[in-house]
Amino acid sequence: MLRDRWLFGRKAGSFTLQWHLTNACELHCAHCYDRSKRTVLDLDEASRVLDDFTGFCDRRRVSGQVCLTGGNPFLYPGFMDLYRVVALAGHAISILGNPVSREQIAGIASIRRPIYYQVSLEGLPEHNDRIRGAGNFKRVLGFLGVLRAFRIRAHVMLTLTRDNPDQVIPLGERLRGLADRFTFNRLSQVGEGALLDLPERDEYIRFMKEYIAAARSNPVLGFKDNLFNIFRHHYGRPLLRGCTGFGCGAAFNFVALLPDGEVHACRKFPSPIGSVRESNLPEIYDSAEAKRYRRGCGECRGCPVRNVCGGCLAVSHGRGLDVFRRRDPQCFMADRAESLAGFQAGRLSRLQGADKSRELSGAGESHAA
Repeated sequence: MLRDRWLFGRKAGSFTLQWHLTNACELHCAHCYDRSKRTVLDLDEASRVLDDFTGFCDRRRVSGQVCLTGGNPFLYPGFMDLYRVVALAGHAISILGNPVSREQIAGIASIRRPIYYQVSLEGLPEHNDRIRGAGNFKRVLGFLGVLRAFRIRAHVMLTLTRDNPDQVIPLGERLRGLADRFTFNRLSQVGEGALLDLPERDEYIRFMKEYIAAARSNPVLGFKDNLFNIFRHHYGRPLLRGCTGFGCGAAFNFVALLPDGEVHACRKFPSPIGSVRESNLPEIYDSAEAKRYRRGCGECRGCPVRNVCGGCLAVSHGRGLDVFRRRDPQCFMADRAESLAGFQAGRLSRLQGADKSRELSGAGESHAA
């Protein structure tokens, strides 16, 4: 069991390794936060990392989830061999990636079906293809059918920017019956994402209200952003589990492993806590750097929803804030009464406290480019 000494009562029975096997990718998305060319771990090194991860989970008495991503993880040399090794280790597997061929999906399904496969869309066809490339929207929708044919849960993720809040709910309608879960993350203004912007705070609160209302009639819409818990707290409803199942789970029940062995608390912004080429996972997890990220921002301490919130450190970083001190710039806990005036509490009825479609953990699903 993973326990957080800084947050009373926060303990986790599972741990996710979000493994960015390669930065290689056939797409060139406008908000990509890392196009750097990094060396990759060879298969022998990758096998040692997996052994280290397995030992860590055994010693801490937690179940392990390996989330394979990139870039496009299928472009990693020896991907199928590594997938087989992960499956044999007994860990739950998920994939964050792009559409691939039916034959490639048949290959992984013959070894073991992942608990989910996540792809990305950024809005309706015209907007999405402007961000992710011509024809991408059609390819993704066709790929969702392939996943369904192999009985693999299909998750769709959207990166929320100032330009696409009006696209989200209509896209959710398009995905009804095609995807098992559709969620969004706010933009991380890192890399090429620094050229884009987020909705203003009041615009975002208004969007959240509309999203909650739409979710009452569309079961595909999931709740991932930690700030939804401000609604729940204000109206005395059971809290959601937030981004990784424990609010911000950076370096708690989740770490990101980059292609060259660097380990980060969160993939969405620079948050290095060690390297598997220099240290083992227990040393990295127990390091002073990791503990700082687990502690989160000082301004969140004492907040009644901190155990399932903590805001988004990547959003704070993108706005130039000290992530260890300043709260999420779009947090409205302090003025929630004014911000939520006129909101009908009955609209919260479909937000289940556990958001059951999350499977083992939402930790892996949000952070790929």
